Amino acid sequence: MKQFVSDKVHDQPIVDMVFEASQGAQRAISKDGAGKVVNGAFGAFFTDGGELLTFDSVYRTFDAIPDVDKARYAASISGAPEFKRGVKQWLFTDAGVELDAEVVATPGGTGALSSTVKNVLAPGEIVVHPDIGWGPYKTIARQHQIGIEHYTLFDGQRFNLDSFQDTCRRVMKRQGKLLVFVNDPCQNPTGYTLEEDEWDRMLEILETISSQGPVVLLLDIAYIDFTHLGMAYRRRFEKLKHLGENLLTVIAFSASKTMTAYGMRVGAQVIISNNEEGRRQFKNACENTCRGIWSTVNNGGMRAFGELSLDAELKAAYTEEKRIYLKLLKDRASRFTSEADAVGLPIYPYKEGFFITLRIDDADIKNALYERLMARNIFFVNVYGGLRIAICSIPTEKLDGLARKVKETLEEIESEQQS
Repeated sequence: MKQFVSDKVHDQPIVDMVFEASQGAQRAISKDGAGKVVNGAFGAFFTDGGELLTFDSVYRTFDAIPDVDKARYAASISGAPEFKRGVKQWLFTDAGVELDAEVVATPGGTGALSSTVKNVLAPGEIVVHPDIGWGPYKTIARQHQIGIEHYTLFDGQRFNLDSFQDTCRRVMKRQGKLLVFVNDPCQNPTGYTLEEDEWDRMLEILETISSQGPVVLLLDIAYIDFTHLGMAYRRRFEKLKHLGENLLTVIAFSASKTMTAYGMRVGAQVIISNNEEGRRQFKNACENTCRGIWSTVNNGGMRAFGELSLDAELKAAYTEEKRIYLKLLKDRASRFTSEADAVGLPIYPYKEGFFITLRIDDADIKNALYERLMARNIFFVNVYGGLRIAICSIPTEKLDGLARKVKETLEEIESEQQS
């Protein structure tokens, strides 16, 4: 008997581990009060007062936009002109980088990721992801009937370049084309940022593989505005203009995260390649995706970001606000990682950003720890290889003693399994 849904879609109930843990934390807060709950589940920045962080520089800019401009459609399917200029200014010009790039506005960074997968690969082909990565990468692949091959993210305390190379080579040999995800800087969920020599070697590997077929590097920079490298990281983009014509880079940019305006859903695909015809062709395909799936992006949000980027005074106010909260994030991370080292709680290599991930190789122990911590009103996110801790959402005072509590709970579980 025919079903209402296509036999090509994934029609099982969606289980999002972030929202599952966040909803559990909210239920615990309603029952026991916020003071007795550690909510390290939700990947948004909260102040030490427990409020969702909103930058005055962003929201006063948004407030000043005429209502009619917030209400109208964008001037172009590919995004408002001032938004597209603003993205290039923000990512390249401010850092002294000069390169040709096409910009297509998308609903958040997720829209950029999804559109790229859709327009690079055909159903049945394979995308390359890190084994430890943002969970919805898999959801995006399923939506487009795309298979997944994983590279191992770490080799000790470093990016696993050997696994990256071997996996990319294997997929290229199988299908004659390669799409590979790299989430950098401030990787979700580990907080790792590639060293510059690792970045260079990654590009060398892809350049070599591109002699066998088209290569698309999908660089997810969702947290670029929360790296302590600042403009030094952006200057790495200069290297992209020296790559060969068989290699195209798509930068997935989340203006929503940059502005701490998660609900505005504003992002962009930034398309870079020395292959001008290939770049134009890919941009056209992405614009068709825009029109056929979401039409246009939030005009008020694009206008706000454009003004923030192109107005020196507004940008300076944003930069100063962000500086304060970058320091807060660094302080939170230092408190947790220092205590984790002291008590012997294993974590993946962390450098900066919103998240730290506990390393737990045994899936049974990991799942038991997740459940036991929730019973004790400590909420993290269950991910591949460990539990993700959103230090961005945990007030500083609640981090004191947290690593010790987690370590003690882990030891309880390990002891129970051994007896």
